[in-house]
Amino acid sequence: MTEPNLLSTDPAQAQVIEQEVEAALLRQEGVADGAVVFAGVGESARRNCVRCGITGKYPGLTFDEAGVCSLCVLYEENREQIDAYWGDLSELAPKLRAKAEAAGSEYDCLLLFSGGKDSTYVLYRLVDLGLRVMTFTFDNGFISTTALRNVEEVTGELGIEHVTKTRADQNKIFLLSLQEHKSVCNGCFRSLLDLSTELAHHRGIPSIVTGLSRGQIMDERLSWFHQQGIFDRDEIEEKLALGRRVYHQSSGTGAEAAAVDAVEVVDFYRYSEVTKDEIRALLKSRSKIWAHPEDTGFCSSNCLINDVGVYVHAAERGFHNYEAPTRWEVRLGHLAVAEADEELQGPVNSTRVKRMLAKIGYPDPAEHKHLGPRMTAYYVPRDGVAEEVIRASVAAVLPEGLVPERWVAVDEIPRRAGVVDRSALKAPVSTRFGRGKEDSSHPLTPSQKRVTERTPLAEQARALLVTLPGAVDTAKVKKIVLQLLMQHDALRMRFTQDEHGWRQQPVGAGGTLPVVRLDLSTVTAEQEPALLKRAVAKLRARLDPAEGRVLQVTALERGPRPAGLLLVLHELAADTASWRLILEDVVTACRQIGAGEPVELARSEPFPGTAPVLDAVAADPGPALAVLTALGEVLSTALGRESVTIDVADHTAPHRRTGRIVGRLSDVDTWRVGPGLLEPTAEPAEVRYDHFGDVRTLLPAGSPVTVSDVPEVDFTELPGTGPHAISIAGAVRDGQLRLTWRGAPEGVAQRVADRLD
Repeated sequence: MTEPNLLSTDPAQAQVIEQEVEAALLRQEGVADGAVVFAGVGESARRNCVRCGITGKYPGLTFDEAGVCSLCVLYEENREQIDAYWGDLSELAPKLRAKAEAAGSEYDCLLLFSGGKDSTYVLYRLVDLGLRVMTFTFDNGFISTTALRNVEEVTGELGIEHVTKTRADQNKIFLLSLQEHKSVCNGCFRSLLDLSTELAHHRGIPSIVTGLSRGQIMDERLSWFHQQGIFDRDEIEEKLALGRRVYHQSSGTGAEAAAVDAVEVVDFYRYSEVTKDEIRALLKSRSKIWAHPEDTGFCSSNCLINDVGVYVHAAERGFHNYEAPTRWEVRLGHLAVAEADEELQGPVNSTRVKRMLAKIGYPDPAEHKHLGPRMTAYYVPRDGVAEEVIRASVAAVLPEGLVPERWVAVDEIPRRAGVVDRSALKAPVSTRFGRGKEDSSHPLTPSQKRVTERTPLAEQARALLVTLPGAVDTAKVKKIVLQLLMQHDALRMRFTQDEHGWRQQPVGAGGTLPVVRLDLSTVTAEQEPALLKRAVAKLRARLDPAEGRVLQVTALERGPRPAGLLLVLHELAADTASWRLILEDVVTACRQIGAGEPVELARSEPFPGTAPVLDAVAADPGPALAVLTALGEVLSTALGRESVTIDVADHTAPHRRTGRIVGRLSDVDTWRVGPGLLEPTAEPAEVRYDHFGDVRTLLPAGSPVTVSDVPEVDFTELPGTGPHAISIAGAVRDGQLRLTWRGAPEGVAQRVADRLD
């Protein structure tokens, strides 16, 4: 197949692409049924809502028989509950004054002031309310000179104290924002909130006021809650506050927790129902100083780089990134459909956009043939076949650029008269604040299902003690752990079981970070082992895979002994290959913190990942061969059989996947072994052998962090029992391989040891 140009894909061409990719998907033995949806085209994409005008290109929309979109229906059916979230302007001033008085602040609020029409209107209204206002502007390097002049002159006219800040690494943040969200606004807004929160906290100002429109508030703050049936304003506010804390701390350069907790974000337009016409009228009547910026992107009143996000998002997601908030303005009665159409159909200066893309370092979508970001593959798995196996098989028969980016396991593919109903399939939607909230659950892999056979399941976690250079700083440990949680979906995975089997789904990183401090500085070296063993047991007891708690970390203060981290991680979330990646990140973070740099970890693939499995058959047992052979010969004789079947997990072997991904566990190889016999088999095994080698090699060479391999924190040990009658763990300690047995017949362990000697 010839890959088409990304930006010139018409509906007919897109339909051909869907059919070709779908055919490749359906040819896979592990797929019972499937469908592929190309974002931004198709029958529904050619429709527009008769009420708000939103295009059917927006993912997840459906239309009723009258041509009304599902978002309009949602609003009309729940209008009273949804509108109850809005306040009145009479509430705002007392709210801000009360918080400022309680904090002893010289200012009632810090206004995010861009110099555009919306924030300038807000400034005038706050002053009219008699509030003491300080203003803040974030210069992202692409701000309109007219907007910056507005900031200077309007604040000067009103006698307002003003601060402007910028970031030297903002282009890098724009690049990351485009990579993850296909928009520059996410990265810009993150920097704006981080810097303003730090400033407000430093000046003792308890409230930041934003100029987000009601359409933006609906789309970015509230819409997901409404689609989940959550309308209670107190519940929404509580969850938004928690989400804001995680949002700030999900980058090493984010505002510190103390600042985030101390400063509240208040949306002015939550309390004001002013229309855009009324905003323009007030500015015209109140100020001869403010000028409408013309040196901006088409969809912005203060910024040039906004067009980059519009260009990339339309190319790689198939719809305008301002489609949803603009149409919410229509539903709320603040904008006419024709005005919304005009705002969303504006031209993009492609020459200027391409210059900005080159400056940021993001490849121009028009110059690379990569349609994967616009496709979602829906599949019904057969016999528990893992997603990565299906994806790898599809990737083997398609050009690289046509492999769908998003994969969704479903129970069935909806059809009408035998034809796939693509409008009933919902693709994940990205917003400024993160990935979409559509169903992102996945079935367990065969290796994960093996873990569920062990009891007690909640405590199936490996423990590792690593020593750190210098003293332990709990705040820095929390920063490292937060980065790990945000970097690796597998560390935020919830595991649930129903009549259809086990499912896993990534959850937010909200709530209390799984980090505690344990001070062992006053205990002797002889007393410490028992306390460490007790600590491991407590950490395991805190795990709850059903609630997404799969990781626990303790920062150890050990007095004259090296400080350390005690990590306990559930076996459902990470095998040894994944542990290596996590420890690599820990080492990187320790080095960065030691050098006074922000924590910035290598990017990892989102769970469940896109990297193919490199092989699907049993590999050479390698370093486990000698033990495997001895086990087969001794056990078959002891049990009076010609052979025994043994599951072998070689924890020293490289991960059988390309790419950097935590959570997709390596398969276990099963062998039939006996005197002179060694062959792979698919039969159930009665014996399991885990070969760990030297656990100190889990860390990269030259690491300032070291593994403390002590019996009380034994990485090779899992509590409870499993389905195997006999289980053995082999680890190299003091240069010798030592085997730990469970369920061994009398005398067998010694005979195997003699055989290995």
